[in-house]
Amino acid sequence: MNAHYLLTTALARRLYEETARDLPLVDYHNHLSVADLSSDRPFENLAELWLLSDPYKHRVMRICGVDETLITGSASHYEKFKAWCEVYPRLMGGPLYDWSRAEMAEVFGITHPICADNARRIWQEANEKLRQPEFRARGIFKHFKVEYAAPCAAITEDLRPFLCLESLAPSLRADDLLKPDKALLDTLGSLTGLAIVDQESLTRVLRIRLDEFHAANCRFSDHALDEGFRYVPEDGKTDKRIRALAGGETLPAEDQEALCSAMLRLLGAEYAKRGWTMQLHIGAQRFTSSRLRTLVGPAGGFAGIGGGVDVRALVALLDDLERGSAGLPKTILYTLNPADNAVMAVLCGSFIGVTQGPAWWWCDHLQGMREMLEVFSSFSVLSTFIGMTTDSRSLLSLLRHDYFRRALCGWLGEKAARGELPEDFSALSGLVRAVCYENAKKRIAI
Repeated sequence: MNAHYLLTTALARRLYEETARDLPLVDYHNHLSVADLSSDRPFENLAELWLLSDPYKHRVMRICGVDETLITGSASHYEKFKAWCEVYPRLMGGPLYDWSRAEMAEVFGITHPICADNARRIWQEANEKLRQPEFRARGIFKHFKVEYAAPCAAITEDLRPFLCLESLAPSLRADDLLKPDKALLDTLGSLTGLAIVDQESLTRVLRIRLDEFHAANCRFSDHALDEGFRYVPEDGKTDKRIRALAGGETLPAEDQEALCSAMLRLLGAEYAKRGWTMQLHIGAQRFTSSRLRTLVGPAGGFAGIGGGVDVRALVALLDDLERGSAGLPKTILYTLNPADNAVMAVLCGSFIGVTQGPAWWWCDHLQGMREMLEVFSSFSVLSTFIGMTTDSRSLLSLLRHDYFRRALCGWLGEKAARGELPEDFSALSGLVRAVCYENAKKRIAI
């Protein structure tokens, strides 16, 4: 790729080359395979590393009419890779077009056009490199100068694999705690040696596990507040509901909803005590195609963008946490619906410690990033923006930090050229360092 990709002014190029390019990576939310990193997995071929577990690629292949057999079905790895190469030239103008060629060039040094005619050549060259030790999972991870990466881990997960790399730490993915059942309570009880029979015992067990996560350098938690989230204030019945679950009962829908809110309050208070950052991913419509969900599972790349955020529900949650004895934890708000960007940016000034996260999921491309930067700088304070995180399952997606840094430097350079920002390298360089690295690093420096 062109070395000046997205860097349209001399100032942008200088900001990128002298400041942004070589900063360490703090990737505070992702779905990287800790098992791959712990075992230092060797990848048999390029499809294993680059294609098989990437729902972004699967989605565009479906849009282009590729048969599911060649996406997630029984076709061979090479057949799936060739099908991807056949689709790739049609993706011009979309983020996958740029991400994919950048990954091939940056990681493998492969600059041949990705297309059906070059499929065999790319396959062979990449697979030859994958046989080298530095292209095992840890080698690829270290290539990106990762200072801190936080793959999601459930509350019941074994944390020992995270010890394989000093820069690796768990991020608590706590969605199952918002909808607990007897099986989860029993597992937590077995892990801690304490039976869960009521709210008090559940709180005690959670504190034990959260302390274990903290000892493993966990500093972030994550909750999905999907389309339809409704907040229920405390009604004094939480203990009764937990006793019912512990006894094997199934709660009615309205009790499940109330318990979800109660668990958010309980966990939020515990996060605040530990100095953690609570991440709230808001607005996904995860139930779309029943056929695809049955065929390939819930993370198959077919979720959609939900409607506008229920601001009253979100504010009620944050307000109750803020009024609690532990206070409101540091919080990052992500919205999947770009129409809510201003809503989230303005809330940064309503609650201390709350900020808006980067463009997320379907929006983490050049257009989404530029829109986010425009809105955040207008409604919040740009120098406090927390930068980029990949939210990805792919090791190669760590390259998207470079994509974001180029987008940021290009955007700043263009605004300076129009007179909207000072053409002051020193001032803008400090801004770039803060946004690309320092603001995220402060979240882990407890």
